[in-house]
Amino acid sequence: MRLERKADGSFKVWMSRAEYLTLVKHAGDGGPHPIEEIALRLMGCCGLRISETLDVCYQDVKRMSDGSGYKLRVKHGKDTTGESDDGKFRETWLPDSLERILYRYAREQGLKDSEPLINVTRRTVANWVTYAAEDASEATGDEDYLELSSHDLRRQWAQYLLVEQSINPRVVMSLGGWNEYSSIEPYLNEPTDKHVADEMAGLFD
Repeated sequence: MRLERKADGSFKVWMSRAEYLTLVKHAGDGGPHPIEEIALRLMGCCGLRISETLDVCYQDVKRMSDGSGYKLRVKHGKDTTGESDDGKFRETWLPDSLERILYRYAREQGLKDSEPLINVTRRTVANWVTYAAEDASEATGDEDYLELSSHDLRRQWAQYLLVEQSINPRVVMSLGGWNEYSSIEPYLNEPTDKHVADEMAGLFD
């Protein structure tokens, strides 16, 4: 985990995928897929902003046109262009495992497909991240977890796709709701030595 101090004195936290999954493991009360874990997975596996997690209903889950997987409709995403007062619509990738968790949770709670899955305040979701980070810090001895904010989960998602998985930046921009390439540059951490070695191995032999 790497910290980067921002102008306001707070930190950007750069997590590895393994560190993110450790955080998720400490969400909620330790039961099977509590709502706290669902919120953290929507941010870290789908790239949702904290406000966007509160808008998710099961009816927003759609199958891909070729039947290969699922996508999640974000109906009122952040519109950085200022062109829409109702937010920007986009569709992002939804892992099969998370779709099953969302479906099971909605049925267990008796929710209609049109009802929000996470019916709490933004502050509550932010607190869930804080509580999970505190537990992860205690379990691992890594105090950097204590600097985490909800937006670091979206940052980890973008970093994981762009740097660790070498996903086409245009695809990540579409999934994350960014209009310009310059908008995703802040989500790019410098590659580690391992990333460089893996990418360059064998090219000049």
